[in-house]
Amino acid sequence: MSEQAASVSSPRDGGPLARTGPIFAALIGLTTLAILLQAVFAGEFVDRSHTGGWLSAHNANAVVVIALAVITAIYAVVALRNTARALVIGSIVLAVLVIVQTVIGHAITDDNDNGLLVIHVPLAMLAFGLTIWLSVKARSLRRAAAAPRA
Repeated sequence: MSEQAASVSSPRDGGPLARTGPIFAALIGLTTLAILLQAVFAGEFVDRSHTGGWLSAHNANAVVVIALAVITAIYAVVALRNTARALVIGSIVLAVLVIVQTVIGHAITDDNDNGLLVIHVPLAMLAFGLTIWLSVKARSLRRAAAAPRA
């Protein structure tokens, strides 16, 4: 079967997005959860003299966030490049954003540069918002692909 024939969607199977969309949704959902946990961990140590293990949890979870974001971006490039360009671009932007976010976070903790918090916190909110947008966009594209054509 040719690649073009494989990418044509039939009303019965919902097309490529019906097969790849749920995996993308799971990946972006896990990424969203990991980013939300970052906020919880940060809320436990920001502006406190004793950070307990929360800073360590925040640092360890940052690795999880990066891994999930990069895996999501790779999956989007491989599985969605022909059917959902917006998800591919958004996923790549998210991966780059969380990597930059982590570099800034390390500059804050390692170099004691608290002035970067003014960038770090809004970027975190932007990353979280982007995961929500990706989730909503993925759902709307799957619905559109599954809708019967008139």
